[in-house]
Amino acid sequence: MSKLDLKLEGKVAVITMDDGDNKLNLDMCDAFLALLDRVEQETDALTLVVKSGHTHIWSNGFDVDWIKAMQDAGDREAVTQFLTRDLELRMRLLTFPLITIALLNGHVFGGAAVLSCCFDFRFMRSDRGFFCIPAVDRDFPILPGTGALLGSVLPAYKARELVLTGRRFTGHQSAEHHIVAGTYHNEELAEKVMGFASGLSKGRQIVGSMKGVLNRGVVDLMKDDLGIIRQGHIMV
Repeated sequence: MSKLDLKLEGKVAVITMDDGDNKLNLDMCDAFLALLDRVEQETDALTLVVKSGHTHIWSNGFDVDWIKAMQDAGDREAVTQFLTRDLELRMRLLTFPLITIALLNGHVFGGAAVLSCCFDFRFMRSDRGFFCIPAVDRDFPILPGTGALLGSVLPAYKARELVLTGRRFTGHQSAEHHIVAGTYHNEELAEKVMGFASGLSKGRQIVGSMKGVLNRGVVDLMKDDLGIIRQGHIMV
């Protein structure tokens, strides 16, 4: 079972991913979705921060070893379930009625980089870590919802570069091109992000309503993508 921890700091809910390099697989997505339900249903938090317990990795993206093991075992259904759950997690974050912040205290690769784009804000450490979407190097095509998400969050010229080249961006480069809202040295990153998060305190109803409008087009495309995946087309 994936290790995720939930703590409350005032009106800020903090989820810490603490499962090694926090690769995304079926267990991780299920655990993440369950914690989001807890935050919404069992707390009065107004802001969500997600960080990693790893010293230099936020998440290494899709658990490719797990996917390959499932495929080698002929368990195509498990892979389909994971890709479905991953999309459900993305849509949940895009419509979550709290302001969400990804505290990127380390490398953010592949599916994790895409997932981070589902957060309302991203902050990255300046002294270590890369933001990278190497799907092209793994022969993983992207679905329309993913393309729309990246196009809605990243500058068009950088979204294209990230997807077609798989290039790695440092924290400073990510901030320069507005992929992240800001960068801080790791020693002050958490403090700065928590200060930002605690200063927001926006109501759930209005936040949920606004995100429903802002992200409707992307979410609608992702709902279509679910149909593609459930038909047996294994894509990212």
